[in-house]
Amino acid sequence: MDAPVVLSDVGRWPHLLGTDALGRDILVRLLRGAWWSVGLGFGSMLVGLGIGVLVGLLTGYYGAWVDRVGRVVMQVLWVVPSLLWAAVLAYVLGKGVGSVILAVGLSSWVETGRLVRVEVQRLRRAAFVEAAVALGYSEDRILRRHILPVLRPVLEVQGLSLFATAVLIEAGLGFVGLSVGPPHVSLGILLYEGVGWLSLPQGQIQVLGSALLLSGMVFVLYLLSQKMRA
Repeated sequence: MDAPVVLSDVGRWPHLLGTDALGRDILVRLLRGAWWSVGLGFGSMLVGLGIGVLVGLLTGYYGAWVDRVGRVVMQVLWVVPSLLWAAVLAYVLGKGVGSVILAVGLSSWVETGRLVRVEVQRLRRAAFVEAAVALGYSEDRILRRHILPVLRPVLEVQGLSLFATAVLIEAGLGFVGLSVGPPHVSLGILLYEGVGWLSLPQGQIQVLGSALLLSGMVFVLYLLSQKMRA
């Protein structure tokens, strides 16, 4: 097993952070894990955002029994941690890229749904919506052409927040062995693997590198969302 930094005889750096117990380059796996974490988080964000927007639009605009049913569903899902929902769904759906994206997306849409519902309830009484109703526009057109564009700035900020949440949830799934399987790897999986040989310098490097990359991604997304709010 290589040391954390190995300088070859010809003056090249074959393994800047060393190799793991199977001889795999730790730096390459960290970069690949970050790539998959971003991809899985982004896909999950799209699923969660889509579901949340749809539920929020319907419950906020139609009200009555639609709002009551939607509100109950969101309240039930809200009290259970998203990671727990994601773990249950991932276990049922099985390992795989699509399964993980679907599991994380289905477990992280509630906050978006609640936010959109409140905004739509406010906009439903706006003058431009009442004018569209008076002109005889269909409800579908009012939602798509009049209300949804107004929500775009809010959804952009919420999307970044959901992106960060999805990355963390997927990392949690990877740490408990419910994320993507070989040959794919994510930062959560690398954390789990590194903990298994934490007594070795390479294990410590892998855990530290995975944690720093995860923290860095979430911090950058948080800064972007705060900048967009300003």
